[in-house]
Amino acid sequence: AATRIVVLWAEPIYRSLILQKALDSNVVGPYFTWILSGSVPLNSFDQTFYQNLIGMLLIELAVGSVVNAPINATLLNAAYSIWQQYVSESFPGSMNVDNYALFAFDATWTLIQSLQQLCASKINISSSCLSFIGSSYCFDRRFIHSKLLSDAVSRTEFLGVSGPIQFSFNVTHRITGLYYSAKNAQPSSNGLSFVPVLEYFHHSDWRIPTKENIIIWSGNSLTQPIGGAILKGVNLRIGIIESVPFTIVEKVIDASGQTTIQYSGYIHDLIKLLQSNMGFIPTIELAPSNQTYNGLVRAVHNGVYDIVIGDVTVTAARRELVDFFHCYI
Repeated sequence: AATRIVVLWAEPIYRSLILQKALDSNVVGPYFTWILSGSVPLNSFDQTFYQNLIGMLLIELAVGSVVNAPINATLLNAAYSIWQQYVSESFPGSMNVDNYALFAFDATWTLIQSLQQLCASKINISSSCLSFIGSSYCFDRRFIHSKLLSDAVSRTEFLGVSGPIQFSFNVTHRITGLYYSAKNAQPSSNGLSFVPVLEYFHHSDWRIPTKENIIIWSGNSLTQPIGGAILKGVNLRIGIIESVPFTIVEKVIDASGQTTIQYSGYIHDLIKLLQSNMGFIPTIELAPSNQTYNGLVRAVHNGVYDIVIGDVTVTAARRELVDFFHCYI
């Protein structure tokens, strides 16, 4: 079965556009669980889509203060004070500073401390400890003592504004202070909002936050979804084409003279078996006698049918329009 989980990993300017397109195509809830790598303004969507948006999950990097881990509050307050003193018009308030601004601050502070270590070291350096070689432009320049600086970074360890900071050789990211927060889109007094439901500590596992919130899943349900796409109760427009012995079409005249069409054959038996096992509601539509197989494929692509079941040959051109599933009888 098709997976129910959709992971949206995109730049901020595209997330809302992708999500809106998915809402328009009816693939956001209740049969799909969406996991976002970054936040989107939920209340920017039309309220008619709110029921579909409920249950989405947001997983993002978090700073220590979000998960009740230690941070350097003294350094953070000093940084905020300097920010307000010199560029007050850009200061959004301590509660509205983006997490990535705090990560950037700690990265800069790491570089400053590492350079201080390098320049204060007793290593015999013939040139300046801050020398570069290469073009005078910002590109194509290389720090002369890059190996020594890398060693200094690996030795640097401190408590930063986002949490403990420590690096190691041959590792491109910090090895301490890595936190994630999982949030759940839920109804709120202001419409919809992301509510924290889980926390993750590096070298540990997911845990429930101090303030526990239940997870509301897609479909506004408290029941955890299963792995496969659910078709129970879903109306499916199934296109078929007359082709003996797969689909046999017969006109039957009853005692009152009324003519009805009856189907039989492999395809009809397969539809009944699938309906019995999966619980969908089929609306079987017989394609016109002059319909081609290419026309059937285009009809699925254009939304005339949800699915076509028949002896349709798979070609490269048709695969560009629709997906195929093989059934061997």
